[in-house]
Amino acid sequence: MKILPVIVPLGLFILTSCDSPKESDTVSEKSPPPPEHPWDWIPEDPALASGREIYLMECSGCHDEGEEGAPALTKKSEWDTRSEQGLAVLLDHALNGFQGPDGKMPARGGTPSLTDEEVTNAVNYMLAAPK
Repeated sequence: MKILPVIVPLGLFILTSCDSPKESDTVSEKSPPPPEHPWDWIPEDPALASGREIYLMECSGCHDEGEEGAPALTKKSEWDTRSEQGLAVLLDHALNGFQGPDGKMPARGGTPSLTDEEVTNAVNYMLAAPK
């Protein structure tokens, strides 16, 4: 029984001196790397996320690489030029079609079943996607 008064304090000392990992030691404070391609970006905003899905299904064929004069999603300068026209003009071109000097934008990207909301979400996604 004389050993008990020595073991208990020693055990408590050992237990309290063991430092559990701090949250900052286990969680990286670095932000995730940017996506390799703009279309890899998954927005948190539900409307933009919906726009991404429409983009991938209906718009990417021309806008991934800039086919037939379409502004490539990867080219910031091409989107800056279009953004200067204003959102209303871009939406009008996307919804109703547009013949430009570099090519043609078919109405609703050539998919007449797309709703105004779906087209708007896709345009907003393309504008917001990191380039």
